[in-house]
Amino acid sequence: MLGFLGLAGGGALVGASLLRAADAPVAAVPTTGAAASSGPASLAGPQAGFYRFKIGAFEALSLQDGGMTPPADQSPFGVGEAPGAVAKALDEAMLPIAQVDVPFNVLLVRTKSELVLVDTGCGQNFGPLGGRLLTSLASAGVRPEQITAVILTHAHGDHFGGLVNPETGRPTFANATHFMSRREHAFWTGSSPDVSGMAVPPEGRAGAVAGAQKTLGALKDRWHLVEANDRLLDGIELIDAAGHTPGHLALMFSSGDEQLLNFADAAHHHAITFARPEWRFAYDADAALAVATRRRLFDRAAADRLRVWGTHMAFPSLGRVKRSGQVYEFVQEPYRL
Repeated sequence: MLGFLGLAGGGALVGASLLRAADAPVAAVPTTGAAASSGPASLAGPQAGFYRFKIGAFEALSLQDGGMTPPADQSPFGVGEAPGAVAKALDEAMLPIAQVDVPFNVLLVRTKSELVLVDTGCGQNFGPLGGRLLTSLASAGVRPEQITAVILTHAHGDHFGGLVNPETGRPTFANATHFMSRREHAFWTGSSPDVSGMAVPPEGRAGAVAGAQKTLGALKDRWHLVEANDRLLDGIELIDAAGHTPGHLALMFSSGDEQLLNFADAAHHHAITFARPEWRFAYDADAALAVATRRRLFDRAAADRLRVWGTHMAFPSLGRVKRSGQVYEFVQEPYRL
């Protein structure tokens, strides 16, 4: 290390200097109110709402939309598990055990020819807990009318909530082509969507259906319905990720030799879902299929050492998946300048 710093020949001199410094009396540092009064009144404030990164030649942004912090014993994780199981999983991950932090994040990618927004956040569906997407976009210098494509991974309120301007009733991203799974669209817009698989109270299931039908109906003439395995736009492949919802999609972005797998809601927590992939999540429509899909995507990501992104991962949602036996680990990507 000393050689690396160019100090290899000065060990004795450095040591002597340190000893003399340690023996010398420490001068008192004058304190006045001047330094404190000239500084900021507080360091508190909102976090930055976006994070820039690249996928080969594509430019991308992780965008904050908000989040929720339900108590561990009232969280949607570990349906049917023993009392205290969620707190135990949090403790094993060295996280606070009283509550579960569930971020809401949105992905924006500039391909060669398109500015693609994947999902649209909560809008007003979660009150003050969400709906920060437009603010985060503005902070990054992006206006809603500049978005050329919106891809909806599935029709849950924290993903479709920003599709419509609540004041005008018009599409928020007026110049964008809107895409979603044909199967997903057919499910939610049918006469009686079967949401009995969701382990939430009846009023919650009814609200999910009503919200999806209202919002999808508001854009009924704008939807371009697509299928899993379609190659959409430039460098975007749609992947079947059914289970969380019937037509839930994951997306693979490819540019040059680099790829990014957006697994959307195949996982809902950076620690719990990876350490307990078999656990049932309350908002999964088909719990068994959701678990199988989760493992399939995680196994692919681990085997191929894929870079991954997830809506509810700890911001900025980027990382990789490491497998150890039957469990996994989300390895957060280091911050890059």
